[in-house]
Amino acid sequence: MLTPNPFDTIKEVLPISDILLSYGVEVKQKNKALCPLHNEKTPSFTIYPKTNTWHCFGCGAGGSTIDFVMAYCGLDSLDAAKKIDIDFNLGLFDYKPTPEERYRLKEQQARQEADNELVKVFEGFISKAFNLLCDYLNLLHDWKIAHAPKSFDELNRVNPLFVEACYQLDYIQHLTDFLQNADIDEQIGFYQTHREELLKIAKRIKQYKNSGKTDKPA
Repeated sequence: MLTPNPFDTIKEVLPISDILLSYGVEVKQKNKALCPLHNEKTPSFTIYPKTNTWHCFGCGAGGSTIDFVMAYCGLDSLDAAKKIDIDFNLGLFDYKPTPEERYRLKEQQARQEADNELVKVFEGFISKAFNLLCDYLNLLHDWKIAHAPKSFDELNRVNPLFVEACYQLDYIQHLTDFLQNADIDEQIGFYQTHREELLKIAKRIKQYKNSGKTDKPA
């Protein structure tokens, strides 16, 4: 008689919802949850009880119960299976983990959870940066329309907001398009090179809004 494969047993015996709950992921209506692997406000993490699998439509990750523990804890497949075996007292592996092994697995999980939190914070910054650029872009469009010179005489006294819009529109549109399509490495580079500039844009928007002006075109 063949010895059961512990990997297959884990995938078949433990419901994906139980695995997720053990890591604090609450599955709600329509088998959806907020993805613990990236920052999001709308649940895109979906489980499929019939196949005991999962998929996140936000970050694209997915797979089996073991794949989830691998992604969440930063483990390889063997260590992930061993961790599940230990956490759920399955006794699938013919060994007893040493205190050192238990400590190593906990340390790996703690590091991965810390990394996950950092990723969420960074994704939050990128999301706010994108929204900030969009707000400024909308203002620039409004200024260019509302304050465009309507006669040759007005060319001698062009509104500064129209000038700002002419100078900045293409550049801010470029930054918005770039950030919308950037991968993680490009986002990191963007943060390093444009952080001070974004702070200035935020200050500029606040300054304008505090002035009480409304330049929406009629």
